[in-house]
Amino acid sequence: MKSGVKIRVLALLGALMLVLSLASWSMASDGAAGAETVEQVEAHVGDENMEAQGHGHGVTEGQLHDFILRCVNFGLLVIILLVLVRKPVKNALAARSEGIATELDELARRKEEAARELAEMERRLRDAQGEREAIVAEFRAQGEREAQRIVEGAKAMAQRIKDQAQFTIEQETNQAKLELRREIADLSATVAGDILREQITADDRARLVSEYLTKVEQEVQ
Repeated sequence: MKSGVKIRVLALLGALMLVLSLASWSMASDGAAGAETVEQVEAHVGDENMEAQGHGHGVTEGQLHDFILRCVNFGLLVIILLVLVRKPVKNALAARSEGIATELDELARRKEEAARELAEMERRLRDAQGEREAIVAEFRAQGEREAQRIVEGAKAMAQRIKDQAQFTIEQETNQAKLELRREIADLSATVAGDILREQITADDRARLVSEYLTKVEQEVQ
């Protein structure tokens, strides 16, 4: 881009120098024409006055010559500018077009990249949503299993306590019954002994004692 600008500047300077040269040449031509003799000028003036009287305000030969030189100068300037500036301008336009195309490609690439990133983010959000639902379901299942385990443990513990209490009650009941039987047996033996001592003979006492002992042994077993 810098070289193209440099070329354009040089071309414009060259064209300007050429125009100035042509203008100087035109002025020199006009000066040479002005160096005519007084007689020629007077003759020309007389001719021009006659032509002016006959034709009104017509275009003189000097004016026509100057106009032609100006047209030639302008045409040469246009041609020089076209020749010198066409290629740099063409290159500049091509470079600009290429730059615009590159920018458009870059924008398209960024758009595609943004679309891919958006799709990736949406996929991650969907995956995160699925993972969250899976985690919640797993925690819910774990909570239900833990609650079931606690309930079953509580039921088992209650059953063990119930069984232990039942066993303890049965043991205490049996022990109380055994002690009560022993007390009754002792009391019965005492009362019976008193009665027997008063009413029965020695043989009867021996038989009763033997029967009592046998009965007590059976109850203890």
